[in-house]
Amino acid sequence: MVIRLKKNKEKAVLNFHPWIFSGAVASEEKDLSSGDTVRVETSTGEFLAWGHYDPKSQIRIRLFSFDQNEEGSTESYWISKWTGILESKLKLLPKDTTGFRLFHSEGDGVPGIIVDCYHKTAVMQLKTPGALRLRNWLISFLSSKGFEIILEKNEKPNEKQGGDATFHKGKDTEAIFTEHGIQFIADITKGQKTGFFLDQRDNRALVSRYAKGRTVLNTFAYSGAFSVYALLAGAKMVHSLDISKQAIELCERNLVLNGFSFEKEPITHKSLVLDSFDYLKNMESSFYDLIILDPPAFTKSIATVNQASRGYKDINMRSMSKIKPGGVIFTFSCSQHISFDLFKKIVFGAAKDAKKRVRILHHLTQSPDHGYSVFHPEGEYLKGLVIQVDGDT
Repeated sequence: MVIRLKKNKEKAVLNFHPWIFSGAVASEEKDLSSGDTVRVETSTGEFLAWGHYDPKSQIRIRLFSFDQNEEGSTESYWISKWTGILESKLKLLPKDTTGFRLFHSEGDGVPGIIVDCYHKTAVMQLKTPGALRLRNWLISFLSSKGFEIILEKNEKPNEKQGGDATFHKGKDTEAIFTEHGIQFIADITKGQKTGFFLDQRDNRALVSRYAKGRTVLNTFAYSGAFSVYALLAGAKMVHSLDISKQAIELCERNLVLNGFSFEKEPITHKSLVLDSFDYLKNMESSFYDLIILDPPAFTKSIATVNQASRGYKDINMRSMSKIKPGGVIFTFSCSQHISFDLFKKIVFGAAKDAKKRVRILHHLTQSPDHGYSVFHPEGEYLKGLVIQVDGDT
């Protein structure tokens, strides 16, 4: 199957960008089906790349190979590619860590495929028609690598792809894994995404360097992973805040898993089932000297970037206004459409309105197993800053 591009529309492909948008396509063969492998050519018929076709998406073709001899039509091609990625990922992992992202879509040259591993459990998300075509080969590959639980999660359960969660091997609904020797529970069936946010691994470790002796507020806490790291590092007090009771229950289970007891009211941890925006607005001034702002994505489209920017600015401004002088804030955006430059401008605006002197201590991003291609900057979705609020301007 061949798709030709319009004249002068091949530049992005020549720069190894993995997306071809519908507006760049000059002609398509009539019998093309969703998920088909296509050979992409210039307007004059010269080879450019191989990719998967999706007629319902503005991203009409997602490219997986720029080698004319590697068209991806055989199982052996994908097994070889996946094996190489696995070997590379294992080399990136820190000591005593069994939770990691095995396949990171375009970042690993496997568009539409996400696989997160939690010890002997693999959770996969197949986000494109091309990725769905590879399902059986992928299940066989994961099984051959010793995974005892293989679960497929679908972010859009109403589509024909199937239900929200399908077990292809095993039935366990949770998985216990380690991260820097710390144990965590991944709620693989009911939890967000694949059950845990592995992309914050290195940033959680950095929290450990700042937490000792501090009073910590972990907003949008979800699994409470930041809270566990802070407490194990010697935080004076940690408050875990989330609007979801189910999330706070998971947070407390992770604390118990790591040796903290709730038989008596713990003196070092407090759970708060509250809205983070409201709490930041009304919380006591100068009580906390370390605040973690790790909200869900406030926007998933360009159309709502301005609204999302206001949300990020609000939580940062309130945190800067209320934190103890000299306190540290870990602030994040996981919205793909919020660039790092825009995020820094949002933090600048929050500092200006809060009338606080703020210094940037660290620039943060996703952990290395979530690496993105230099040719696909859209893959840098997680942006973070560690800032110190030194006092009034």
